[in-house]
Amino acid sequence: MIKIFGQLRYHWQPDVSILVVYWSLSLIPIFVGLSLMYESSRIPTLVLFSFFLFMLLLGLGVHRYFTIYEDGMLGIITANPFTPKKIAIASIKKVEVTKTSITLFLDGKEKGRTFCMRKWPKKYFVNALALNEHFQGEVELMDHLTHLDYFEVYYGNTQKD
Repeated sequence: MIKIFGQLRYHWQPDVSILVVYWSLSLIPIFVGLSLMYESSRIPTLVLFSFFLFMLLLGLGVHRYFTIYEDGMLGIITANPFTPKKIAIASIKKVEVTKTSITLFLDGKEKGRTFCMRKWPKKYFVNALALNEHFQGEVELMDHLTHLDYFEVYYGNTQKD
């Protein structure tokens, strides 16, 4: 979670299998460039191009985050041009929270979209989404009985009363 220009950004990553494949492919140009540089005494343009390609893939790989706008929209920022950039918070009918990810279920769609998040950005994102006045859905904590971690905070107030 980072605050830039007054907006909170909650960083996410895609599913673990896609994540491993993407980062493996993004590291290939830098290793090819380094091996070509080792073979010659000067720096060829192919090495510079492979380093530039690695930096581009690195920038695209970390440029994934959510932004909650005050007009009731949820911005899903990603490098994929075929996914919706903004969705209405009122159209989210269910949010499933697990230890490593969240899944958003939208109105009219059976299959949800899964986003892997670290522990604390996920907690703050779910809190901000659930407390938003436009949110009409439900938040379901999926593995709160198997892994005791920050899910205890959600149920801490209700168990004491």
